[in-house]
Amino acid sequence: MSSQINMTRLSDADVQDMLVRAVKQYAERVEENGALAAFPSEQSVTATEVMVTVTAMLKAVNLQLFELGMWQSWAGR
Repeated sequence: MSSQINMTRLSDADVQDMLVRAVKQYAERVEENGALAAFPSEQSVTATEVMVTVTAMLKAVNLQLFELGMWQSWAGR
């Protein structure tokens, strides 16, 4: 499999749908099998890209960064 991602322009709805599916699948696999790297080592995602996405995700579910930190502390993650 090529490490290049086809960056065909998707609709906003398609991107949102893909993100929902990816988040649900990722969370399910982590719950079933333990730690799973968020990204394969041969793929690069910038810190800015992650921060933009995570900020939008936290806002979408009405969570503050403090709450994320507390959950990580309580859950040992």
